[in-house]
Amino acid sequence: MDLDGGFNVFYGLNGQGKSNLFEAIYLLSIAKSSRVSNDKFLINNKIFQSGGHSQILGIAEEKNHNIKAQIDYDISINKDLDKAYRINGVIVSMQEFVGNINSVFFDTDDISIISGAPLIRRKYLNILLSQINNDHVKNLQRFQKVLYQRNSLLKNIKDGKSTESEIEFWDDRLAEESSSIFFERNNILNKIKENSKEFALDFNNHISLDIKYIPKIGRGVDSKFFNDNPSLKDIKDKFQNSLKKNHLRDIEQRTTNLGPHRDDFEIIFNGTPASITASRGQARIIALSLKLSEAKEIKELLNRNPILILDDIFSELDEVMREKVVKKIINFDQILLTTADLSLVDKKNIMDSNYFSIKEGEVTQD
Repeated sequence: MDLDGGFNVFYGLNGQGKSNLFEAIYLLSIAKSSRVSNDKFLINNKIFQSGGHSQILGIAEEKNHNIKAQIDYDISINKDLDKAYRINGVIVSMQEFVGNINSVFFDTDDISIISGAPLIRRKYLNILLSQINNDHVKNLQRFQKVLYQRNSLLKNIKDGKSTESEIEFWDDRLAEESSSIFFERNNILNKIKENSKEFALDFNNHISLDIKYIPKIGRGVDSKFFNDNPSLKDIKDKFQNSLKKNHLRDIEQRTTNLGPHRDDFEIIFNGTPASITASRGQARIIALSLKLSEAKEIKELLNRNPILILDDIFSELDEVMREKVVKKIINFDQILLTTADLSLVDKKNIMDSNYFSIKEGEVTQD
């Protein structure tokens, strides 16, 4: 399906058509699914059972510059799945693939960024950082490998198969890989904090928003340490010392208790945790403010306009708030917006728009 820039509005009761389209854009942006953890669930069951080829392809155009991104899946008769990434026809690594097409996706589930588990907030940061910095994907992969090795060693030490002295090497490696992740997360959160504060105030002048980074770097080291803009070396030294002090606890529990894999950030709403005090409507505005801040950062840091995907954003907003949202998003080059009720879309405020209806999984342009 070819989509022009500006607004593209999808409406109808059946969501399968839009789900497939949005999932494809998400995959072409970050090389991972938003819905499933295993790629085999993305493949048509008939193809997966008999073997064959499946492909996701998209072409992005901006400032006379075209990017053709595609993911190829080859399924053998034995149901083995091989995946290849291509940019402009050339096979690239996943790290090189991520970030060539930029998108920001918002739906009602994003309220969980405020009230959900820390894992959800770490995922939010990782997706954003991966789109603006190719090295972040590599950093995360190296960190996961080192973390796995250190945890394996901790189990061996607990079982008497290794000695505690062996852990110092992995402390150094873990501190090396972790410090850049701590550093990047702190920097991007500072930017998101300022942007989201402005967006939230524009939507509702009774919302005062703040974000507090909660790095799992060790006892006595909190967000105040990061407020002073520490260097990578400062962060590494602090974390390495904390790891050393935590040896006995880690060995006893057979796992690494400190590190970016335990990080979190807290959203403060009018001086109190938003997870406790924000209503559902307020949480929706806060989550949208975070997502628009994400889009703004991509635009400013990369000088590119991300695709803005807003899934059923108007359903719980009144007319005044819907108008405010439109005024904020109208500046982005491409917006994909879905609604179950077309009357919620004020066509006078959205002049240059394409409208697509979704019925029984089929998407057709009006």
